[in-house]
Amino acid sequence: MALFFILPPPCTTKPPATLQARIFERDHFACVYCGASGVPMQLDHVRPKAHHAAGAKPSTVHDPRNLVTACELCNAAKGPQSIQSFAAMLRGRGIASTVVRAMLARVRAATRRRLPPSPVP
Repeated sequence: MALFFILPPPCTTKPPATLQARIFERDHFACVYCGASGVPMQLDHVRPKAHHAAGAKPSTVHDPRNLVTACELCNAAKGPQSIQSFAAMLRGRGIASTVVRAMLARVRAATRRRLPPSPVP
């Protein structure tokens, strides 16, 4: 007898543009994964949106402690993986453990920093 189950769809909400701008400013407009700056940046969820249920509160999914600045290449490489899986994948591809530990430290530091104040309308 086959067992079937249905996965709930992932959260599809997007963070407000003002929050994205504050995250970029907090992270000094640099990728927290590789340190690149001066290239197009994207907002990345440390715990991916795909790991949140469709009914998850946007305030939980888009919490500043779950958001970081990432360059397009790192964001594409990470995809919907958790940060731990991403780190394991990098190690498996021959990236030195010291480099991966430094990346994890940058992510931890970024997600713990306070956001700059909101712009006054």
